[in-house]
Amino acid sequence: MWWLNQAVGLVVKVFLLPFTGLNPWAGMIFISLLTAVLMLFIYKKTSNQNGIKEAKNLIKGYMLEIRLFQNDFGVFLGGLKRLFSANLRYLAYNLKPLLVMIVPIFLLLAQMNLWFGYQVQQPGETLLLKVEFNQAVEVDRLDLEVEAPPGVLVDSPPVRIIDGKEVDWRLKIVELRGGQLVIKNGGEKYAKDISLPQSKLARVSAIRVNQNIWEQLLNPGEKPLPREAEIKKIEVVYPAARLNLFGLKIHWLVAYFVLSIIFGFGLKGWFKVEI
Repeated sequence: MWWLNQAVGLVVKVFLLPFTGLNPWAGMIFISLLTAVLMLFIYKKTSNQNGIKEAKNLIKGYMLEIRLFQNDFGVFLGGLKRLFSANLRYLAYNLKPLLVMIVPIFLLLAQMNLWFGYQVQQPGETLLLKVEFNQAVEVDRLDLEVEAPPGVLVDSPPVRIIDGKEVDWRLKIVELRGGQLVIKNGGEKYAKDISLPQSKLARVSAIRVNQNIWEQLLNPGEKPLPREAEIKKIEVVYPAARLNLFGLKIHWLVAYFVLSIIFGFGLKGWFKVEI
């Protein structure tokens, strides 16, 4: 799973690097356009285009029939039945391409969250470092220490949440440099990236997880923790980022889906795709 995440992450990085110095909207528009083109290509190659066109024509015909014969209950009811059947056929034709697109879209969304999901703190501000341990670990007995990179200060002693198997620290940002935090647990050491970029658009990995496949899919930013590690998850809690649209704060996921849909419908004629 790590190598798959690395491959997808490299592709996304190559496409977004030219936009790091620009407003995040520029990168969002570009990646949404590429997504629309890719999805149209997959849809055209994996769907029954003739069947979709026929089903759409039937739906239009039955809707017209219902409207014309709305005063004839028998014809109206039969038209509704045929309309429902045509809609089911249309949905069935769309099932295969949608199933094919789920995997690449999911991998892409996880990578995009690294670029658009988090807001980087400024010098003088603080972040929370959370370290979650396995259930069998007694966190109150652990000998823990955090080693911070230059530009970051550990600004509090460890706060141990016994029931939650969690230990937290407050980090103070002194300089936008970034690097690696090192969590020391006795003789064991575990690293966690802390991203403090100065560019407007940058890749920020908030969480490093264990070997659980689902967790790796959701958090692909860093190599998973060793299987034998007592630590389950290391998280630097960054504030959620929002895209600014004339004063409105929009979640990147909303912007991405809206733009992808707009581009998809705008380009479907050019690609000769029946949706």
